[in-house]
Amino acid sequence: MDIADTTYLLNSFIEAIARVTSYALTDREKESVVRGFRQFHQRLERISSSTSLRQLAIESKKRHDDTAKCHHEGKTCPQNAIRGFIKAFVVGFAVKYGLDTAPHLVSLRLFTQPSLLLRAISRDTLSFASFLSAVIGSYKAFLCAMRRIHGGKGNDYTNALVAGMLSGLIAIKLDRNRSRRAAITLYMVSRALQYGCVWLFNRWAARRQLKKDTIRGKAMKRAHSEISMASPSGHSDLRMSAAGPGNSPSARVKWSPETVDNSKEAKRETSNEEVTRQITRFVRNHAPTALLSVSVAVIVCTLVFHTDVIPRGYMNFLSRTAGYERFYPRKAPIALKTIAYDIRRGYETGNQLNSRVPQGMTTKEHMSTIPIARDIIGALSDNIRHDYTACGIFHPKTSSCRVGMLSTALHCFPIALKVYMPLNAAVLVLFKRGQFLKDPRGMLLKLLKSSARSSIFFTLLVTGIINGACGMRRLFGRETYFGYIAAGLLSGLSVLVEAPSRRVELAMYCFLRALESGWDVGVKLNWWANLRHGEVALFSAAMGILMTIYQNDPTTIGLTYHSVLTRIFGRN
Repeated sequence: MDIADTTYLLNSFIEAIARVTSYALTDREKESVVRGFRQFHQRLERISSSTSLRQLAIESKKRHDDTAKCHHEGKTCPQNAIRGFIKAFVVGFAVKYGLDTAPHLVSLRLFTQPSLLLRAISRDTLSFASFLSAVIGSYKAFLCAMRRIHGGKGNDYTNALVAGMLSGLIAIKLDRNRSRRAAITLYMVSRALQYGCVWLFNRWAARRQLKKDTIRGKAMKRAHSEISMASPSGHSDLRMSAAGPGNSPSARVKWSPETVDNSKEAKRETSNEEVTRQITRFVRNHAPTALLSVSVAVIVCTLVFHTDVIPRGYMNFLSRTAGYERFYPRKAPIALKTIAYDIRRGYETGNQLNSRVPQGMTTKEHMSTIPIARDIIGALSDNIRHDYTACGIFHPKTSSCRVGMLSTALHCFPIALKVYMPLNAAVLVLFKRGQFLKDPRGMLLKLLKSSARSSIFFTLLVTGIINGACGMRRLFGRETYFGYIAAGLLSGLSVLVEAPSRRVELAMYCFLRALESGWDVGVKLNWWANLRHGEVALFSAAMGILMTIYQNDPTTIGLTYHSVLTRIFGRN
Protein backbone atom coordinates (compact mmCIF):
# COMPACT_ATOMS: atom_id res chain seq x y z
CA MET A 1 0.00 0.00 0.00
CA ASP A 2 1.57 3.32 -1.08
CA ILE A 3 1.40 6.70 0.58
CA ALA A 4 -1.50 7.90 -1.56
CA ASP A 5 -3.70 4.96 -0.47
CA THR A 6 -2.77 5.52 3.19
CA THR A 7 -3.66 9.20 2.93
CA TYR A 8 -6.98 8.34 1.27
CA LEU A 9 -7.94 5.90 4.02
CA LEU A 10 -7.00 8.44 6.69
CA ASN A 11 -9.10 11.11 5.01
CA SER A 12 -12.06 8.74 4.81
CA PHE A 13 -11.69 7.87 8.49
CA ILE A 14 -11.62 11.53 9.53
CA GLU A 15 -14.69 12.32 7.44
CA ALA A 16 -16.56 9.37 8.98
CA ILE A 17 -15.71 10.57 12.48
CA ALA A 18 -16.83 14.09 11.59
CA ARG A 19 -20.15 12.74 10.24
CA VAL A 20 -20.84 10.68 13.36
CA THR A 21 -19.90 13.53 15.66
CA SER A 22 -22.21 15.95 13.85
CA TYR A 23 -25.31 14.08 15.05
CA ALA A 24 -24.52 14.97 18.66
CA LEU A 25 -23.95 18.70 18.07
CA THR A 26 -26.07 21.78 17.47
CA ASP A 27 -25.91 23.64 14.17
CA ARG A 28 -23.42 26.19 15.51
CA GLU A 29 -21.23 23.51 17.08
CA LYS A 30 -21.52 21.44 13.88
CA GLU A 31 -20.24 24.32 11.78
CA SER A 32 -17.28 24.81 14.13
CA VAL A 33 -16.38 21.11 14.05
CA VAL A 34 -16.72 20.91 10.27
CA ARG A 35 -14.49 23.97 9.88
CA GLY A 36 -11.88 22.37 12.12
CA PHE A 37 -11.92 19.13 10.17
CA ARG A 38 -11.61 21.00 6.87
CA GLN A 39 -8.56 22.86 8.17
CA PHE A 40 -7.05 19.58 9.34
CA HIS A 41 -7.81 18.00 5.93
CA GLN A 42 -6.05 20.83 4.11
CA ARG A 43 -3.03 20.51 6.38
CA LEU A 44 -2.95 16.76 5.78
CA GLU A 45 -2.89 17.28 2.04
CA ARG A 46 0.02 19.74 2.34
CA ILE A 47 2.17 17.21 4.23
CA SER A 48 1.11 14.16 2.20
CA SER A 49 4.41 13.88 0.34
CA SER A 50 6.77 11.08 1.41
CA THR A 51 9.40 13.56 2.58
CA SER A 52 6.93 15.36 4.83
CA LEU A 53 5.59 12.12 6.24
CA ARG A 54 9.12 10.95 6.97
CA GLN A 55 9.84 14.23 8.76
CA LEU A 56 6.56 13.85 10.65
CA ALA A 57 7.59 10.35 11.76
CA ILE A 58 10.97 11.65 12.97
CA GLU A 59 9.30 14.44 14.98
CA SER A 60 6.77 11.97 16.42
CA LYS A 61 9.57 9.60 17.48
CA LYS A 62 11.44 12.50 19.11
CA ARG A 63 8.35 13.51 21.07
CA HIS A 64 7.83 9.90 22.14
CA ASP A 65 11.43 9.65 23.33
CA ASP A 66 11.09 12.87 25.32
CA THR A 67 7.85 11.67 26.86
CA ALA A 68 9.34 8.28 27.73
CA LYS A 69 12.21 10.02 29.49
CA CYS A 70 9.70 11.83 31.73
CA HIS A 71 7.49 8.75 32.28
CA HIS A 72 4.17 10.40 31.44
CA GLU A 73 2.74 8.47 28.50
CA GLY A 74 0.42 10.20 26.04
CA LYS A 75 1.28 13.77 27.06
CA THR A 76 4.09 16.16 26.35
CA CYS A 77 5.84 17.87 29.26
CA PRO A 78 3.94 21.19 28.87
CA GLN A 79 0.65 19.31 28.59
CA ASN A 80 1.46 17.29 31.71
CA ALA A 81 2.22 20.41 33.76
CA ILE A 82 -0.70 22.49 32.45
CA ARG A 83 -3.23 19.72 32.93
CA GLY A 84 -2.00 19.17 36.47
CA PHE A 85 -2.27 22.90 37.19
CA ILE A 86 -5.82 23.22 35.83
CA LYS A 87 -7.06 20.02 37.45
CA ALA A 88 -5.62 21.01 40.84
CA PHE A 89 -7.10 24.51 40.63
CA VAL A 90 -10.58 23.16 39.88
CA VAL A 91 -10.37 20.55 42.65
CA GLY A 92 -8.93 23.01 45.19
CA PHE A 93 -11.59 25.59 44.38
CA ALA A 94 -14.38 23.00 44.63
CA VAL A 95 -13.12 21.64 47.96
CA LYS A 96 -12.71 25.07 49.56
CA TYR A 97 -16.03 26.26 48.17
CA GLY A 98 -17.76 23.13 49.48
CA LEU A 99 -16.22 23.56 52.94
CA ASP A 100 -17.37 27.19 53.09
CA THR A 101 -20.94 26.48 51.97
CA ALA A 102 -21.50 23.23 53.91
CA PRO A 103 -22.21 24.90 57.31
CA HIS A 104 -24.79 27.20 55.66
CA LEU A 105 -26.38 24.20 53.94
CA VAL A 106 -26.63 22.24 57.20
CA SER A 107 -28.12 25.23 59.03
CA LEU A 108 -30.54 25.80 56.09
CA ARG A 109 -29.36 29.40 55.74
CA LEU A 110 -28.75 28.88 52.03
CA PHE A 111 -32.49 28.61 51.43
CA THR A 112 -33.15 31.97 53.08
CA GLN A 113 -29.93 33.71 51.94
CA PRO A 114 -28.93 32.45 48.47
CA SER A 115 -26.35 35.24 48.27
CA LEU A 116 -24.12 33.13 50.52
CA LEU A 117 -23.30 31.03 47.45
CA LEU A 118 -21.67 34.06 45.84
CA ARG A 119 -19.92 35.13 49.03
CA ALA A 120 -18.18 31.77 49.19
CA ILE A 121 -16.32 32.73 46.00
CA SER A 122 -13.89 34.82 47.99
CA ARG A 123 -10.27 35.81 47.74
CA ASP A 124 -9.44 33.16 50.32
CA THR A 125 -10.99 30.46 48.13
CA LEU A 126 -9.02 31.60 45.11
CA SER A 127 -5.87 31.82 47.23
CA PHE A 128 -6.18 28.19 48.37
CA ALA A 129 -6.94 26.97 44.85
CA SER A 130 -3.93 28.88 43.49
CA PHE A 131 -1.69 27.37 46.16
CA LEU A 132 -2.78 23.81 45.42
CA SER A 133 -2.51 24.23 41.65
CA ALA A 134 0.93 25.83 41.95
CA VAL A 135 2.20 22.97 44.10
CA ILE A 136 1.13 20.30 41.62
CA GLY A 137 1.66 22.12 38.32
CA SER A 138 5.07 23.52 39.19
CA TYR A 139 6.21 20.17 40.62
CA LYS A 140 5.37 18.39 37.38
CA ALA A 141 7.09 21.11 35.35
CA PHE A 142 10.25 21.15 37.48
CA LEU A 143 10.41 17.35 37.53
CA CYS A 144 10.32 17.19 33.72
CA ALA A 145 12.95 19.93 33.51
CA MET A 146 15.25 18.15 35.97
CA ARG A 147 14.89 14.87 34.09
CA ARG A 148 15.99 16.59 30.89
CA ILE A 149 18.89 18.39 32.59
CA HIS A 150 20.11 15.84 35.11
CA GLY A 151 18.91 12.63 33.53
CA GLY A 152 15.89 10.40 33.52
CA LYS A 153 15.55 6.95 34.93
CA GLY A 154 17.87 6.15 37.81
CA ASN A 155 18.46 9.76 38.87
CA ASP A 156 15.04 10.62 40.27
CA TYR A 157 16.27 11.08 43.86
CA THR A 158 17.91 14.37 42.93
CA ASN A 159 15.22 15.25 40.39
CA ALA A 160 12.31 14.79 42.82
CA LEU A 161 14.17 16.53 45.67
CA VAL A 162 14.92 19.65 43.64
CA ALA A 163 11.48 19.71 41.99
CA GLY A 164 9.69 19.33 45.32
CA MET A 165 11.73 22.05 47.01
CA LEU A 166 11.28 24.54 44.15
CA SER A 167 7.54 23.91 43.88
CA GLY A 168 7.12 24.31 47.65
CA LEU A 169 9.17 27.49 47.57
CA ILE A 170 6.86 29.03 44.98
CA ALA A 171 3.47 27.69 46.06
CA ILE A 172 3.36 28.38 49.81
CA LYS A 173 3.55 32.14 49.31
CA LEU A 174 0.38 32.06 47.21
CA ASP A 175 -1.74 31.12 50.24
CA ARG A 176 -2.55 34.41 51.96
CA ASN A 177 -4.15 32.82 55.02
CA ARG A 178 -1.30 32.79 57.55
CA SER A 179 -2.92 30.40 60.03
CA ARG A 180 -3.77 27.88 57.33
CA ARG A 181 -0.31 28.27 55.81
CA ALA A 182 1.28 27.53 59.18
CA ALA A 183 -1.00 24.52 59.71
CA ILE A 184 -0.17 23.11 56.26
CA THR A 185 3.53 23.64 56.88
CA LEU A 186 3.45 21.86 60.23
CA TYR A 187 1.48 18.98 58.74
CA MET A 188 3.94 18.57 55.88
CA VAL A 189 6.91 18.78 58.26
CA SER A 190 5.44 16.10 60.53
CA ARG A 191 4.76 13.80 57.58
CA ALA A 192 8.23 14.41 56.17
CA LEU A 193 9.77 13.53 59.53
CA GLN A 194 7.59 10.41 59.82
CA TYR A 195 8.29 8.96 56.39
CA GLY A 196 11.85 10.24 56.37
CA CYS A 197 12.58 8.29 59.56
CA VAL A 198 10.87 5.20 58.13
CA TRP A 199 12.94 5.51 54.93
CA LEU A 200 16.19 5.89 56.87
CA PHE A 201 15.31 2.93 59.09
CA ASN A 202 14.54 0.76 56.06
CA ARG A 203 17.81 1.76 54.42
CA TRP A 204 19.70 0.95 57.62
CA ALA A 205 18.01 -2.46 57.86
CA ALA A 206 18.71 -3.17 54.18
CA ARG A 207 22.37 -2.23 54.60
CA ARG A 208 22.70 -4.52 57.61
CA GLN A 209 21.08 -7.35 55.67
CA LEU A 210 23.51 -6.77 52.78
CA LYS A 211 26.43 -6.85 55.19
CA LYS A 212 25.12 -10.06 56.72
CA ASP A 213 24.76 -11.68 53.31
CA THR A 214 28.29 -10.60 52.38
CA ILE A 215 29.80 -12.08 55.56
CA ARG A 216 27.83 -15.28 55.12
CA GLY A 217 28.96 -15.53 51.51
CA LYS A 218 32.59 -15.12 52.50
CA ALA A 219 32.21 -17.79 55.20
CA MET A 220 30.62 -20.17 52.71
CA LYS A 221 33.49 -19.67 50.29
CA ARG A 222 36.03 -20.21 53.07
CA ALA A 223 34.29 -23.41 54.24
CA HIS A 224 34.05 -24.71 50.70
CA SER A 225 37.73 -23.99 50.16
CA GLU A 226 38.69 -25.89 53.34
CA ILE A 227 36.57 -28.85 52.28
CA SER A 228 38.11 -28.86 48.81
CA MET A 229 41.62 -28.88 50.28
CA ALA A 230 40.74 -31.76 52.61
CA SER A 231 39.06 -33.84 49.88
CA PRO A 232 41.04 -35.04 46.83
CA SER A 233 37.90 -35.20 44.74
CA GLY A 234 36.47 -31.96 46.10
CA HIS A 235 33.21 -33.62 47.28
CA SER A 236 31.91 -32.52 50.65
CA ASP A 237 30.50 -35.91 51.62
CA LEU A 238 33.74 -37.88 51.05
CA ARG A 239 34.82 -40.07 53.96
CA MET A 240 38.35 -39.25 55.04
CA SER A 241 40.61 -41.59 56.97
CA ALA A 242 44.14 -41.30 58.24
CA ALA A 243 46.62 -43.66 59.88
CA GLY A 244 47.62 -41.24 62.58
CA PRO A 245 46.43 -41.68 66.15
CA GLY A 246 43.09 -40.10 67.05
CA ASN A 247 41.77 -40.19 63.51
CA SER A 248 38.73 -42.42 63.12
CA PRO A 249 38.12 -44.12 59.81
CA SER A 250 34.50 -43.09 60.12
CA ALA A 251 35.33 -39.39 60.37
CA ARG A 252 33.99 -37.37 57.48
CA VAL A 253 34.49 -33.80 56.28
CA LYS A 254 31.09 -32.45 55.42
CA TRP A 255 29.90 -28.96 54.51
CA SER A 256 26.85 -27.65 56.32
CA PRO A 257 25.40 -24.28 57.39
CA GLU A 258 26.67 -25.02 60.90
CA THR A 259 30.21 -25.13 59.54
CA VAL A 260 29.74 -21.63 58.16
CA ASP A 261 28.11 -20.21 61.27
CA ASN A 262 30.95 -21.31 63.55
CA SER A 263 33.11 -18.40 62.42
CA LYS A 264 33.60 -15.45 64.75
CA GLU A 265 32.17 -13.03 62.21
CA ALA A 266 29.01 -15.10 61.87
CA LYS A 267 28.57 -15.27 65.65
CA ARG A 268 29.06 -11.54 65.99
CA GLU A 269 26.65 -10.94 63.15
CA THR A 270 24.07 -13.20 64.80
CA SER A 271 24.31 -11.11 67.96
CA ASN A 272 23.93 -7.89 65.95
CA GLU A 273 21.00 -9.39 64.10
CA GLU A 274 19.23 -10.03 67.39
CA VAL A 275 19.80 -6.41 68.41
CA THR A 276 18.40 -5.26 65.07
CA ARG A 277 15.38 -7.50 65.51
CA GLN A 278 14.70 -6.06 68.96
CA ILE A 279 15.02 -2.49 67.67
CA THR A 280 12.69 -3.25 64.77
CA ARG A 281 10.13 -4.82 67.09
CA PHE A 282 10.25 -1.81 69.43
CA VAL A 283 9.89 0.71 66.61
CA ARG A 284 6.93 -1.10 65.10
CA ASN A 285 5.10 -1.84 68.33
CA HIS A 286 5.99 0.93 70.77
CA ALA A 287 7.34 3.96 68.88
CA PRO A 288 3.84 5.43 68.19
CA THR A 289 2.90 5.03 71.86
CA ALA A 290 6.15 6.65 73.04
CA LEU A 291 5.78 9.52 70.56
CA LEU A 292 2.18 10.16 71.61
CA SER A 293 3.07 10.11 75.33
CA VAL A 294 5.88 12.63 74.89
CA SER A 295 3.67 14.81 72.67
CA VAL A 296 0.84 14.78 75.22
CA ALA A 297 3.29 15.75 77.98
CA VAL A 298 4.48 18.74 75.92
CA ILE A 299 0.90 19.82 75.19
CA VAL A 300 -0.14 19.50 78.85
CA CYS A 301 2.80 21.60 80.08
CA THR A 302 2.11 24.21 77.43
CA LEU A 303 -1.59 24.23 78.28
CA VAL A 304 -0.99 24.74 82.01
CA PHE A 305 2.12 26.91 82.16
CA HIS A 306 2.05 28.80 78.83
CA THR A 307 -1.64 29.13 78.08
CA ASP A 308 -1.18 32.33 76.10
CA VAL A 309 0.65 30.56 73.23
CA ILE A 310 -2.22 28.10 72.59
CA PRO A 311 -4.34 29.16 69.56
CA ARG A 312 -7.81 30.29 70.51
CA GLY A 313 -9.60 27.70 68.38
CA TYR A 314 -7.57 24.85 69.85
CA MET A 315 -8.13 26.19 73.37
CA ASN A 316 -11.90 26.29 72.82
CA PHE A 317 -11.82 22.70 71.55
CA LEU A 318 -9.86 21.50 74.61
CA SER A 319 -12.14 23.43 76.96
CA ARG A 320 -15.28 21.85 75.55
CA THR A 321 -13.97 18.28 75.45
CA ALA A 322 -12.31 18.40 78.88
CA GLY A 323 -15.41 19.91 80.52
CA TYR A 324 -13.96 23.29 81.54
CA GLU A 325 -16.56 25.11 79.51
CA ARG A 326 -19.39 23.81 81.69
CA PHE A 327 -17.70 25.31 84.79
CA TYR A 328 -16.15 28.44 83.28
CA PRO A 329 -18.07 29.53 80.17
CA ARG A 330 -15.69 31.44 77.84
CA LYS A 331 -13.18 31.74 80.72
CA ALA A 332 -11.31 28.43 80.60
CA PRO A 333 -7.95 30.10 79.72
CA ILE A 334 -8.23 32.18 82.91
CA ALA A 335 -8.70 29.01 84.97
CA LEU A 336 -5.55 27.46 83.52
CA LYS A 337 -3.58 30.69 83.94
CA THR A 338 -4.61 30.66 87.62
CA ILE A 339 -2.93 27.28 88.09
CA ALA A 340 0.25 28.48 86.39
CA TYR A 341 0.27 31.66 88.45
CA ASP A 342 -0.20 29.74 91.69
CA ILE A 343 2.63 27.28 90.92
CA ARG A 344 4.96 30.04 89.75
CA ARG A 345 4.23 32.06 92.88
CA GLY A 346 5.18 29.07 95.01
CA TYR A 347 8.51 28.65 93.21
CA GLU A 348 9.32 32.37 93.32
CA THR A 349 8.62 32.65 97.04
CA GLY A 350 10.46 29.42 97.82
CA ASN A 351 7.32 27.91 99.29
CA GLN A 352 6.14 25.22 96.90
CA LEU A 353 3.41 24.26 99.37
CA ASN A 354 1.82 27.66 98.75
CA SER A 355 -0.55 26.04 96.23
CA ARG A 356 -2.32 24.26 99.10
CA VAL A 357 -5.55 25.73 100.33
CA PRO A 358 -4.86 26.88 103.95
CA GLN A 359 -6.68 25.20 106.81
CA GLY A 360 -9.81 27.03 107.88
CA MET A 361 -10.38 28.58 104.42
CA THR A 362 -12.63 27.45 101.63
CA THR A 363 -11.26 27.20 98.11
CA LYS A 364 -13.28 30.23 97.09
CA GLU A 365 -11.83 32.34 99.92
CA HIS A 366 -8.29 31.24 99.07
CA MET A 367 -8.67 31.98 95.36
CA SER A 368 -9.99 35.43 96.14
CA THR A 369 -6.40 36.24 97.14
CA ILE A 370 -5.18 35.45 93.61
CA PRO A 371 -5.75 38.56 91.46
CA ILE A 372 -6.02 36.66 88.18
CA ALA A 373 -8.73 34.31 89.54
CA ARG A 374 -11.38 36.92 90.27
CA ASP A 375 -13.30 36.19 87.04
CA ILE A 376 -13.78 32.49 87.86
CA ILE A 377 -14.59 32.67 91.58
CA GLY A 378 -18.31 32.62 90.80
CA ALA A 379 -18.06 28.99 89.66
CA LEU A 380 -16.81 27.86 93.09
CA SER A 381 -18.98 26.76 95.99
CA ASP A 382 -19.01 28.74 99.23
CA ASN A 383 -18.72 25.67 101.44
CA ILE A 384 -16.24 23.35 99.66
CA ARG A 385 -12.57 23.16 100.54
CA HIS A 386 -10.03 21.40 98.30
CA ASP A 387 -6.53 20.41 99.31
CA TYR A 388 -4.95 22.24 96.35
CA THR A 389 -5.87 25.22 94.22
CA ALA A 390 -5.62 23.19 91.02
CA CYS A 391 -8.03 20.57 92.38
CA GLY A 392 -10.53 23.35 93.01
CA ILE A 393 -10.18 24.44 89.38
CA PHE A 394 -10.29 20.97 87.80
CA HIS A 395 -13.31 19.70 89.79
CA PRO A 396 -14.86 22.72 91.53
CA LYS A 397 -18.16 21.00 92.43
CA THR A 398 -16.61 18.29 94.60
CA SER A 399 -13.62 18.05 96.91
CA SER A 400 -13.03 14.39 96.06
CA CYS A 401 -10.59 13.75 93.20
CA ARG A 402 -12.16 10.31 92.60
CA VAL A 403 -15.64 11.76 92.19
CA GLY A 404 -14.15 14.43 89.94
CA MET A 405 -12.50 11.74 87.83
CA LEU A 406 -15.82 9.90 87.42
CA SER A 407 -17.57 13.16 86.51
CA THR A 408 -14.91 13.91 83.88
CA ALA A 409 -15.22 10.44 82.36
CA LEU A 410 -19.02 10.56 82.21
CA HIS A 411 -18.80 13.97 80.55
CA CYS A 412 -16.11 13.08 77.97
CA PHE A 413 -17.41 9.73 76.71
CA PRO A 414 -20.68 11.03 75.14
CA ILE A 415 -18.82 13.96 73.56
CA ALA A 416 -16.24 11.63 72.05
CA LEU A 417 -18.96 9.25 70.82
CA LYS A 418 -20.73 12.12 69.05
CA VAL A 419 -17.47 12.88 67.23
CA TYR A 420 -16.36 9.37 66.31
CA MET A 421 -19.71 7.88 65.27
CA PRO A 422 -20.36 10.33 62.38
CA LEU A 423 -16.68 10.24 61.41
CA ASN A 424 -16.54 6.44 61.16
CA ALA A 425 -19.93 6.39 59.42
CA ALA A 426 -18.63 8.81 56.79
CA VAL A 427 -15.56 6.62 56.22
CA LEU A 428 -17.84 3.59 55.85
CA VAL A 429 -20.06 5.31 53.28
CA LEU A 430 -17.23 6.86 51.26
CA PHE A 431 -14.62 4.10 51.22
CA LYS A 432 -16.25 0.82 52.29
CA ARG A 433 -19.60 0.78 50.52
CA GLY A 434 -18.90 -2.55 48.81
CA GLN A 435 -18.06 -4.29 52.08
CA PHE A 436 -21.15 -2.77 53.71
CA LEU A 437 -23.46 -4.06 50.95
CA LYS A 438 -21.96 -7.56 51.23
CA ASP A 439 -22.10 -7.75 55.04
CA PRO A 440 -24.17 -4.88 56.51
CA ARG A 441 -24.51 -6.44 59.95
CA GLY A 442 -20.80 -7.18 60.30
CA MET A 443 -19.78 -3.70 59.12
CA LEU A 444 -22.24 -2.04 61.52
CA LEU A 445 -20.78 -4.05 64.40
CA LYS A 446 -17.28 -2.97 63.34
CA LEU A 447 -18.51 0.63 63.21
CA LEU A 448 -19.89 0.47 66.74
CA LYS A 449 -16.78 -1.31 68.04
CA SER A 450 -14.40 1.18 66.43
CA SER A 451 -16.40 4.19 67.69
CA ALA A 452 -16.61 2.81 71.25
CA ARG A 453 -12.90 1.97 71.22
CA SER A 454 -11.90 5.46 70.09
CA SER A 455 -14.28 7.08 72.59
CA ILE A 456 -12.78 5.05 75.44
CA PHE A 457 -9.29 6.09 74.35
CA PHE A 458 -10.25 9.77 74.33
CA THR A 459 -12.00 9.50 77.70
CA LEU A 460 -9.00 7.80 79.31
CA LEU A 461 -6.66 10.38 77.81
CA VAL A 462 -8.55 13.40 79.17
CA THR A 463 -9.28 11.77 82.52
CA GLY A 464 -5.66 10.70 82.88
CA ILE A 465 -4.39 14.21 82.23
CA ILE A 466 -6.75 15.96 84.65
CA ASN A 467 -6.93 13.46 87.47
CA GLY A 468 -3.42 12.14 86.92
CA ALA A 469 -2.23 15.58 87.97
CA CYS A 470 -4.32 15.22 91.14
CA GLY A 471 -2.60 11.93 91.89
CA MET A 472 0.84 13.44 91.33
CA ARG A 473 0.09 16.21 93.84
CA ARG A 474 -0.76 13.67 96.51
CA LEU A 475 2.28 11.57 95.58
CA PHE A 476 4.79 14.45 95.85
CA GLY A 477 2.87 16.43 98.51
CA ARG A 478 3.02 19.64 96.48
CA GLU A 479 2.62 21.14 93.01
CA THR A 480 5.54 20.43 90.69
CA TYR A 481 6.28 20.85 87.01
CA PHE A 482 7.28 17.21 86.86
CA GLY A 483 3.84 16.16 88.11
CA TYR A 484 2.22 17.49 84.94
CA ILE A 485 4.94 15.94 82.78
CA ALA A 486 4.35 12.56 84.42
CA ALA A 487 0.57 12.91 84.06
CA GLY A 488 0.98 13.58 80.35
CA LEU A 489 3.36 10.67 79.83
CA LEU A 490 1.14 8.20 81.66
CA SER A 491 -2.10 9.35 80.06
CA GLY A 492 -0.52 8.91 76.63
CA LEU A 493 -0.47 5.15 77.30
CA SER A 494 -4.24 5.18 76.80
CA VAL A 495 -3.55 4.91 73.06
CA LEU A 496 -2.94 1.19 73.68
CA VAL A 497 -6.72 0.83 73.76
CA GLU A 498 -6.83 1.86 70.10
CA ALA A 499 -6.17 -0.44 67.17
CA PRO A 500 -2.46 -0.62 66.23
CA SER A 501 -3.22 0.76 62.77
CA ARG A 502 -4.63 3.98 64.28
CA ARG A 503 -1.90 4.62 66.82
CA VAL A 504 0.48 6.08 64.26
CA GLU A 505 -2.10 8.60 63.01
CA LEU A 506 -3.04 9.65 66.54
CA ALA A 507 0.63 10.00 67.47
CA MET A 508 1.31 12.15 64.40
CA TYR A 509 -1.66 14.41 65.18
CA CYS A 510 -0.47 14.99 68.75
CA PHE A 511 3.12 15.37 67.56
CA LEU A 512 1.96 18.09 65.17
CA ARG A 513 0.38 20.04 68.05
CA ALA A 514 3.37 19.41 70.31
CA LEU A 515 5.74 20.67 67.63
CA GLU A 516 3.76 23.88 67.24
CA SER A 517 3.39 24.39 71.01
CA GLY A 518 7.05 23.64 71.74
CA TRP A 519 8.23 26.10 69.10
CA ASP A 520 5.92 28.86 70.38
CA VAL A 521 7.05 28.31 73.98
CA GLY A 522 10.70 28.50 72.88
CA VAL A 523 10.02 31.80 71.12
CA LYS A 524 8.23 33.13 74.21
CA LEU A 525 11.16 32.17 76.47
CA ASN A 526 13.72 33.58 73.99
CA TRP A 527 15.33 30.19 73.41
CA TRP A 528 15.10 30.86 69.68
CA ALA A 529 13.38 33.36 67.41
CA ASN A 530 10.99 33.18 64.51
CA LEU A 531 12.90 33.44 61.25
CA ARG A 532 11.60 35.53 58.41
CA HIS A 533 10.23 33.22 55.71
CA GLY A 534 11.05 30.30 58.00
CA GLU A 535 7.78 28.52 57.20
CA VAL A 536 8.56 28.86 53.49
CA ALA A 537 11.91 27.11 53.99
CA LEU A 538 10.30 24.40 56.14
CA PHE A 539 7.54 23.74 53.63
CA SER A 540 10.06 23.65 50.79
CA ALA A 541 12.27 21.12 52.61
CA ALA A 542 9.27 18.98 53.60
CA MET A 543 8.00 18.96 50.01
CA GLY A 544 11.43 17.91 48.76
CA ILE A 545 11.67 15.02 51.23
CA LEU A 546 8.12 13.78 50.65
CA MET A 547 8.37 13.94 46.86
CA THR A 548 11.73 12.18 46.89
CA ILE A 549 10.29 9.28 48.88
CA TYR A 550 7.01 9.24 46.93
CA GLN A 551 8.82 9.21 43.59
CA ASN A 552 11.47 6.62 44.39
CA ASP A 553 10.36 4.50 47.38
CA PRO A 554 6.55 4.70 47.42
CA THR A 555 6.21 1.57 49.59
CA THR A 556 7.71 3.56 52.48
CA ILE A 557 4.55 5.68 52.63
CA GLY A 558 1.41 4.30 54.22
CA LEU A 559 -1.21 2.91 51.88
CA THR A 560 -3.88 5.52 52.65
CA TYR A 561 -1.54 8.49 52.45
CA HIS A 562 0.11 7.07 49.31
CA SER A 563 -3.28 6.81 47.60
CA VAL A 564 -3.97 10.44 48.52
CA LEU A 565 -0.64 11.55 47.05
CA THR A 566 -1.31 9.52 43.91
CA ARG A 567 -4.68 11.20 43.45
CA ILE A 568 -3.12 14.64 43.93
CA PHE A 569 0.19 14.36 42.11
CA GLY A 570 -0.56 11.45 39.78
CA ARG A 571 2.02 8.95 38.57
CA ASN A 572 5.03 10.91 37.34
